[in-house]
Amino acid sequence: MQSGSGLPRRPFSQFCDQHPDRTVVVYANTSAAVKARADWMVTSSIALNIVRYLADRGEKILWAPDRHLGQYIQRETGVDMLMWQGSCLVHDEFKANELALLKAGHPDAMVLVHPESPAPVVALADLVGSTTQLIRATGTPGVNTFIVATDLGILHKMRQYAPHKTFIEAPTAGNSATCKSCARCPWMAMNGLKNLRDVLLTGFDTGAGEVHVDPDLGRKAYRCIDRMLDFSRTQGISALRGQNQLEQAHAGVGPA
Repeated sequence: MQSGSGLPRRPFSQFCDQHPDRTVVVYANTSAAVKARADWMVTSSIALNIVRYLADRGEKILWAPDRHLGQYIQRETGVDMLMWQGSCLVHDEFKANELALLKAGHPDAMVLVHPESPAPVVALADLVGSTTQLIRATGTPGVNTFIVATDLGILHKMRQYAPHKTFIEAPTAGNSATCKSCARCPWMAMNGLKNLRDVLLTGFDTGAGEVHVDPDLGRKAYRCIDRMLDFSRTQGISALRGQNQLEQAHAGVGPA
């Protein structure tokens, strides 16, 4: 299996070449080839911190791939950011008008929104945050009902985290639609218990499901990841593992 993502490598590289004065920042959900072209990689939980840090150094940002997440960061920071015009096929479908109606019908509910959603949807949120931040928000004391605008698969973790609370799926369509709340990523849905079992039982012997990344490309991609990890350590944000520890952890596992 060859690694890939929805962001095309060659057009993106050309886009970067057209703006050599900008620091290239990409979201974690991108291919190794895109990361190899980037200066920094970010997750949604650390993106604001890193963009503010770069702006304080006088750097202008070229952001990819999700324009909604980039525009959210731009609104929050006021930083000069040029967006690649991509979007998440799940979060892009949330509808502000329908969400406003749902919110009006549940005035005591807290609205949780992932920042990959369109700006009018984000504007209706009580809390905007990464997946982990949204899950943790379900523990908010005194709030028993949540309207959630992110991938429906996350609601399972929310129900585990707060089993006695009520979760309502944010709408992706109007009342006349066949599916009113259809926020499910088809790519993440490809991961299931059966194929996980098959890989654990036979994958290491047969190579089934093995992801191959060109070694030189992988080394280049590590640079933007390590910058994020080093930043998180120096800022006391987390203690994630860097390249050396990752290589040790995966020693003997095979190409990755």
